[in-house]
Amino acid sequence: MKHTADFPVSGKAVAPQSLVPAPPPRIAINGRFLTQGLSGVQRFGSEIIKAIDALLDTDAYRALKGRIEIVAPPKARDFPLKNIPLRRCGWSNGYLWEQVEFPLHAAGALLLNLCMLGPVAVRRQVVVVHDATVKALPGNFSWRFRTAYSLLIPLLCRRAAQAVTVSEFSRREIGKLYGVDTVTMPICSEGGDHITAAPTDDSAIERFGLAGRNFFISVGANSRNKNIEVLAAAFSQARLDNTLLVLTGKRDSAVFGKLTEVNSAAVKNVGHVNDRELRALYEHALALVFPSRYEGFGLPPIEAMMCGCPVIISDQPALVEVGGGATLGCGMDDVAGLARLMRDVHDDDALRGKLAAAGRERAARYTWAAAARRLLDHCIEVG
Repeated sequence: MKHTADFPVSGKAVAPQSLVPAPPPRIAINGRFLTQGLSGVQRFGSEIIKAIDALLDTDAYRALKGRIEIVAPPKARDFPLKNIPLRRCGWSNGYLWEQVEFPLHAAGALLLNLCMLGPVAVRRQVVVVHDATVKALPGNFSWRFRTAYSLLIPLLCRRAAQAVTVSEFSRREIGKLYGVDTVTMPICSEGGDHITAAPTDDSAIERFGLAGRNFFISVGANSRNKNIEVLAAAFSQARLDNTLLVLTGKRDSAVFGKLTEVNSAAVKNVGHVNDRELRALYEHALALVFPSRYEGFGLPPIEAMMCGCPVIISDQPALVEVGGGATLGCGMDDVAGLARLMRDVHDDDALRGKLAAAGRERAARYTWAAAARRLLDHCIEVG
């Protein structure tokens, strides 16, 4: 008697091999970002991993429990989680660790790189390329940083099993400025709900000297692309009595040099703030004013909208994409237009209420859980 490959001699049916579900991949998360400060991409890495950790307790992703770990350099800070362990390994901590030691210590696993870079020699990896800021604004970065990104990002986009970005604008920019095909590059947006997970520290309002004062807030003002000169000029032109402009972020003389020329008594820099303090600032501010010249996504507007804070942005494409009509906007060099919008928000309670409601509705779609699901699904698809 002749037997097919699907039926053994005993005559008992065996499912075709193609119908047997493959085990989910083992995933090694690149933990190099845990040796760095908490800025934009490091925030993304931290919040995505926390959301992935929570998803492992759900039916949809339970099969991945015990199959995901963070592999990090020796100097990585602690990052305690319920389901995802942290394993420190190797002897270096920078580019060398990422390019050589990480893939060696994570051999056999799918590599997940959350913060722009990964080992270029590896094909079985997913890499999140957030933006093309290094190419668009080269003067903002050191020559070493520019050189590394200019060499590594195009290689990663071409070699990795899957490159992902955070906005449609970034997808276009990566294709245009790095010369890679991004037509099928998926988008994994960021989330903003970390800010409402932090309890409000209302005592910060008193500590910063803001109790009983009207104020606008601008976040991350230590970066040149945040357009602080235009913001300061517009605030001065708006001539708002008894109103302050509050800036967060470490003071940088290269960024803040012009502020001494424009009503400096009404411009208050409170320096670095934690999430509890930032939430209090959002909840008490008249509006977030964010006339940035370049963003890959634009997290502060989402954070502000989560907190019910009205938002004024520039017409920078990523900000318009994220804001989705729930913000007010003007040209990034339009000092008079920005001054007018600040006056409108200052003077109109109903406008502020309308913007707050629209912002909360818009921000509700940007959660870290949703972003983590999209990213995990891409990892499972790559396998």
